[in-house]
Amino acid sequence: MRKWIALILVILAAAWLTPCLAESGTDPAAIAVGDVVVFGRYEQDNDLSNGQEPIEWIVLDVRDGKALLLSRHGLLAMGYHDTWDDCTWETCSLRAWLNDSFIHYAFTEEEQSAILTTSVDNSDAQGFDWASVGGETRPGGNDTQDRVFLLSYAEADRYLGVPLEGGSIRSRVAPTAFAVAMGAYCSDDFQTEDGGAAGNWWLRSPGACENSAMCVFQEGSLSYARAYHKVGIVRPAIWLDLDRADPDQGGK
Repeated sequence: MRKWIALILVILAAAWLTPCLAESGTDPAAIAVGDVVVFGRYEQDNDLSNGQEPIEWIVLDVRDGKALLLSRHGLLAMGYHDTWDDCTWETCSLRAWLNDSFIHYAFTEEEQSAILTTSVDNSDAQGFDWASVGGETRPGGNDTQDRVFLLSYAEADRYLGVPLEGGSIRSRVAPTAFAVAMGAYCSDDFQTEDGGAAGNWWLRSPGACENSAMCVFQEGSLSYARAYHKVGIVRPAIWLDLDRADPDQGGK
């Protein structure tokens, strides 16, 4: 009897330690572009008494046993940079925060082990030629090695469609209640596909003037904002090793 109890305890401990949400029984090979999956936890309902809520992610790309995930909702409001100084993705405070505080807060050690280090391309091709519309085209800075990052303009446009004018409902995002409490700007004038009030979310590419970064405007079109504006919505992106973590496909 004691042997059986010991065996059950070992099985339960192993299930608790695994980085994947194995109770879903999901085959990693079944995950496809457009799926909504659950991985990690973060405060979202602004009720701190009930703990963190599971993070929902949109699958943007799947290749070679890896998946590119973008948070389905805007998880918080934060400036791209914490000072008025000029910056690039490499030097901005938001990049440092995502790869230090956020990754340790939102994911267990086992989940972190499945988040891949990504060679992030910050070349001019990832940005937008602001000079073509009367602005100032600024360099994107050095390439970086990140585990958590923001999409570039080129990536956001490729996966979601971000026009210069007119907007796109696919690229709109609603902030969580927690993000709104932090000051995230959103407007009922523009609705997401789920009927939420859309806001402006940061991209990592440079904006059209000093100390600015690109963002996706609430209507779903390309825009930019001063980097120190703290009302911008943050949508983290990660590349996940599906052989080491099977995210739950329970997202709606």
